Amino acid sequence: GDASYLVTGGLGGLGLSLAGWLAERGAGHVVLAGRAGMTTEAQRSAVAAIEQRGTSVTVAKVDVADRASVASALAALPANRPLRGIFHAAGLVDDGLLAGQTPARFRRVMAPKIQGAWNLHTLTRGTELDLFVMYGSVVGLLGSPGQGNYAAANTFLDALAHARRAEGLAAVSIDWAAFSDVGMAAAGAHRGQRMEGRGLKSLKPEEGLAALDAILARGATQMAVLSIDVQQWLEFFPAAAAYRMLARLVDEQSTTSAPSGDRAVLDKLAAASPEARARLVEGLVRDQVALVLRIAAEKIARDAPLAGLGMDSLMGLELRNRLEAVLGVRLPAGA
Repeated sequence: GDASYLVTGGLGGLGLSLAGWLAERGAGHVVLAGRAGMTTEAQRSAVAAIEQRGTSVTVAKVDVADRASVASALAALPANRPLRGIFHAAGLVDDGLLAGQTPARFRRVMAPKIQGAWNLHTLTRGTELDLFVMYGSVVGLLGSPGQGNYAAANTFLDALAHARRAEGLAAVSIDWAAFSDVGMAAAGAHRGQRMEGRGLKSLKPEEGLAALDAILARGATQMAVLSIDVQQWLEFFPAAAAYRMLARLVDEQSTTSAPSGDRAVLDKLAAASPEARARLVEGLVRDQVALVLRIAAEKIARDAPLAGLGMDSLMGLELRNRLEAVLGVRLPAGA
């Protein structure tokens, strides 16, 4: 109650959820740091609700990747409420296959995560903190096509947590799955739905806060929070079967180097005449395209080019993985 807690990305859905969690636990002062400041009625309502619980709130316009900006925000903290905890939840995504990435796109995604975390680390090194919590992503552990820049940025947070602990400093990095109602996955175009289609379920905000309680209680340095159908994930990403972390979660007998396919579909194709088989495959492809695009299959004309339907390279990769999983075959990258 006599301390301040800094939340970066504090005016996003995750940050405001965190601030409410802090208020429920009696935090005296919460600083919500964000690049744009408070701009919406939803943000104002959320802040008002936090203040009604007895927690004072300061909204600070801060670019966490800018050292001077962070230093200014820290210097403005009230002397009677010293900083005791940091929650680093700032982040950006800029998805694209590796061949289409550029140094500028990597820097854009890495700046809030990596530079932001480093600024917070170095500027508070002499401050006695109870909490230094970094919000990472399970993408840093499992990988995700098109998110190499984001995966690298989150892996840095994990490494920093271990480095701080080795120095005797407070630190924990939490590798979250996507959240269903808040955060970047919820704001993105079907990003959370795509992950669920691959076997990685989204978290509800209340599940995340319950997990946060448990993680802080056990004093972990790094923890992943996810609900995953490992077999379904491996059907989409067979190469991931080599990951030791996943190999421990599945029966070795059930993991093969190639997708096994949907037996009912394969039996139906085998029993069909050549003409009927072609129609079945055409229908199968259309159904999978519809799932990737999140539109009704009947809206897809048989001669419509995929690019004309709005399918980008990431969606094309998902389509290929879906077809491989159903048909039990390997398709070339350019298929």
